[in-house]
Amino acid sequence: MQFHTKPRVYLVITDWQMKRQSFVIICFMSLYVTPDYSDWSGCLRNKFINGLALALIVACPFFFIGGPSAVSPLWFNHLWNLGHIIFFSGATLLALQFFPLASWRAWLWLSAGVFCVGIGIEILQHFVGRDSSWDDIFHNLCGVWLALFWGQKLAVKRSLVVCLRAASLLLVMPSFWFTVNAAYSDLRMRNQFPLINSFENDYEIQQVTGFQLQAMKKQARDHVSHGHFSLAVQLGTAKYSVVKWISPYGDWSRYHDFALDIYNAEAQSFDVTLKIADFQHDLGRNALDDRFNRRINLTPGWNFVRIPIEEIRTAPVGRVMQMNEISCLELISISLDHPRLIYIDNLRLE
Repeated sequence: MQFHTKPRVYLVITDWQMKRQSFVIICFMSLYVTPDYSDWSGCLRNKFINGLALALIVACPFFFIGGPSAVSPLWFNHLWNLGHIIFFSGATLLALQFFPLASWRAWLWLSAGVFCVGIGIEILQHFVGRDSSWDDIFHNLCGVWLALFWGQKLAVKRSLVVCLRAASLLLVMPSFWFTVNAAYSDLRMRNQFPLINSFENDYEIQQVTGFQLQAMKKQARDHVSHGHFSLAVQLGTAKYSVVKWISPYGDWSRYHDFALDIYNAEAQSFDVTLKIADFQHDLGRNALDDRFNRRINLTPGWNFVRIPIEEIRTAPVGRVMQMNEISCLELISISLDHPRLIYIDNLRLE
């Protein structure tokens, strides 16, 4: 930083009438020092470039290590996908510090290059045990376009750049929305614990997924044991038809019973299996004797199921289940002769 000495003269004139006489007072000349800020912008730009480059270098290994697992919460999966957008936005901002990238040819070449880089990353991920995904490549490109078009000056091609900025925002908004919405749903589910799910709100419905169901899950008012809604599910005839509750489940160790209410809308009884497991099971060998399994005979009408927590805790052979790390809660039907309609409500701990 440089300093310059600049003389400044202050002239203060005061008319002071006293006994009809005017007195003019001329006050002082002073010297003072002022800083020169002309080199600050360059200093800040260098710090920005260095910091951004360092952040990108640190983030690179996470394309091949870490990431969501089969038991990760939904918000973490969305957040990890959002990381692709953030990384490639940062990389594009760094490139814009050295190259103008102001023509449509440069935009096409950059997009094609990032597409190829994304393909290469996905291929390499296959060899380190990670799943490949076209969604990741799309998120990479969205990140590039977001930084590329918002980094352009409006002096040239103003209308085109404004349109491309709007388009890039529209492309990335769903990823941001899914992440925020999943995090909000996760927070609400944690706050209502030990009520696991009563299917009263959208965020509770989002915590339920299905596999090989005859009909998709939906809220229903027909048969309700708690609140205003239950979950209507039509189990299919596949070998395994599954209703699964996505975490969080909370710490079960302080409670005595796990309970849920199931209404069988069919005229005949049939069996379903309740499966409960912890992280050690789901991240391990996934053995049948390493989790809790209970066959439940559903008679027509309401079935109020209650299972002691101690039975769940001691179900794995050779160890005890970690009740503060429950990661799997499923209701499974096996090879039904025809689809069966059930209503599920009020999953809770007591």
